[in-house]
Amino acid sequence: MSANRGILTAGRWPAHRMRTLAVQTTFGSGRRAISLKSLFTPSPPSDMVHGSSGKKQRILVQPHDLFHPLSKSPVKEMREKGALIQQHGCCTTCVTETTAMGKPATREPTFECPDCGYPTHCSPTHWKQDTTHHDELCGHLREANEDEHDLRSGRTLREFEFPSAQLPEIVVNLSSWDSFLYTRSFTNINSNRAMRHVSKVLTYPVTIGSVLHQFSPFVLSSGLTPEGLKSMTALRTTIKEHDLARSEKELAMQQMPLRVFVLGARAEAMLPPHLYLQLAYLLPNSPVHVYFVGPECIPAADEARSTIVVSSRLVLKYHKSYFHDAIWNFAPFDPYTDVFFMFSPGIGHPRARPGWQPTVEKLLETKCAVFATGFHERDMQSDVRALREDFGDKMDWLLEPRENPFSSLKRDFGIRNLREWAISNWGIYGFRGKRYEVQRQE
Repeated sequence: MSANRGILTAGRWPAHRMRTLAVQTTFGSGRRAISLKSLFTPSPPSDMVHGSSGKKQRILVQPHDLFHPLSKSPVKEMREKGALIQQHGCCTTCVTETTAMGKPATREPTFECPDCGYPTHCSPTHWKQDTTHHDELCGHLREANEDEHDLRSGRTLREFEFPSAQLPEIVVNLSSWDSFLYTRSFTNINSNRAMRHVSKVLTYPVTIGSVLHQFSPFVLSSGLTPEGLKSMTALRTTIKEHDLARSEKELAMQQMPLRVFVLGARAEAMLPPHLYLQLAYLLPNSPVHVYFVGPECIPAADEARSTIVVSSRLVLKYHKSYFHDAIWNFAPFDPYTDVFFMFSPGIGHPRARPGWQPTVEKLLETKCAVFATGFHERDMQSDVRALREDFGDKMDWLLEPRENPFSSLKRDFGIRNLREWAISNWGIYGFRGKRYEVQRQE
């Protein structure tokens, strides 16, 4: 995208004020694999430049020299990451060999691939033998290496200077990241790397907004079912009433906020609160209350606070409990004002499945729309299969499983096995409790 497009951005967020985000998750368990640790935090200095605020900033890595083997990286966090992979990971060639022989893998990945800089194998011989690594994995790891060094380079991250409210006469295009960023005047995003950085954090608010918006990419011709159209029409009726309330005082006094519940919240609850303004800007006349619910839900600004008022129309609320235990804090529910999201919940994982069943049971009783995501196709299909097996006769599908146009553009790799990767909100689907019981008579 061109840096000259659109209007100058407002509401700047200098790099030195960005918070460190830390989410520790593991692949192969019920938790989803997303790592936002030290996303914006630079390490100690090797060079100094003046930032936009006039203060000196520490530059560790130059833009033309982003690639470094992890063990020799000038960034402390990257060296630590390489050590963790060597300590807890395994040689992928050894895994293939020992699996065929019925023995567990024992060799640690002490050899760093010269092309991607990650410790991937136990020896140069096994590295050369691994054609899967060379053909399918190495390029993505190299990209991740350079992206992580760029985020921690110490430069001013101008791509995170986001635009403020949209002018009423400008229509937002929600068909893809490209069109969204252009029509929303993200003028500082001028490279694929910048798009990957921004999509990593905006995938959560923009996915929510893309579902609710009147120009949503999810329509009858692209996965939305007739039942889904009914649910979305109910929610958009409320949003339309909010629009009309601008000029009608009676409606303004009667309007109810749109309640967005994010269940099993983890990474999405730890983002800086002002990132969710991008959701509010997509629904400019609607009061939006976002409820983050889950035992691992942590307020981004202050753990002691349970409510953060971001703007006059956006409130974030945090509830550290399971939804099925705290449901009476939120009842009653209304399909016209309430909608639920679950970001990569892992419903189909054997260890997580029993824990999600009472929550899904309560969700279906609300008759409100529920949307969930998965971090790759296998993860999404596992969750969908579990829902069909456990609740197939109690639910209607609103959105058929499909790729999410506002997934993260960045891949995250597992520490224990670099062949396991995740893309935040790669796929999306929707469901709701059955509203009608139909029995066929002979």
